[in-house]
Amino acid sequence: MISRRCNLFKSQFRNLSVKKFSSLTQEVVEKETTLQKWGKHWKGVYQDYKDVAIDLKKNCKERPIRALIKLAMMGGCYYLYRTNPDEASFKEALLQNEARLTFVGESIRNPVSVKHVEHMSECLNENIIRRLTLGLVSFIWLDNYSDSCALYKTTCTYLKPKYLEFHHRIVDVGFLGKWWVLDHKMKDYDINDSEFQ
Repeated sequence: MISRRCNLFKSQFRNLSVKKFSSLTQEVVEKETTLQKWGKHWKGVYQDYKDVAIDLKKNCKERPIRALIKLAMMGGCYYLYRTNPDEASFKEALLQNEARLTFVGESIRNPVSVKHVEHMSECLNENIIRRLTLGLVSFIWLDNYSDSCALYKTTCTYLKPKYLEFHHRIVDVGFLGKWWVLDHKMKDYDINDSEFQ
C-alpha cells in the first residue's frame, strides 16, 4: 500500500515538474532593426490614411449635401486663416490712419478718432502692444511693460496679466484681413460732431 502511494506521488510529481519546465521554455524571437521598425510605422500610417480616404469617399457618396457643407466650412476656415492679419499690418494701418488724420484740419477732425490713434501710437512707441492669434482671428492687447524692461514686476509670474481680466486689455480685433476697432474709430474721421452743436 505504501509503495503504491509512493509510485502515485512520484508520477504526479513528474507530471508537475514537466509542466513547469515546459512553460518556462520560450521561443527566441529576433529583434527588429530600427529600419524595420520605421518601415512598419510608415506602412501603418499609410494604411490608416488609405482607410480614411476610402471611408471619406464612401461617406461623400452616401451623404453629398453633408459633405458639401463640411467642405465649405473647411474652405471658409482656410480663407479666414489666410486672411488673418498680423502685427505688421496693424502698425501699417495705424500709420495710414495717422497720415489720413494729418491731411484733415484740426478743427474738423473727429476727436474720437484722434484720441484712439494717438493712444495706439503712444502704446506702439512704448512697445507694450502685443498680438494674440487664434488662427482664424487675432487680438491686439496692451501689456503692462515693454519686452526690453527687466524689472522684477515684469519677470514675476504672479504679476502677469490675469486671464479673467484679459478681455479688458484687448484694444483691437483682426478678422478677414482688417482691424475692426481701428476701422470703426476712423469712421467719419473728418467730421467733428461738436462743430454742429
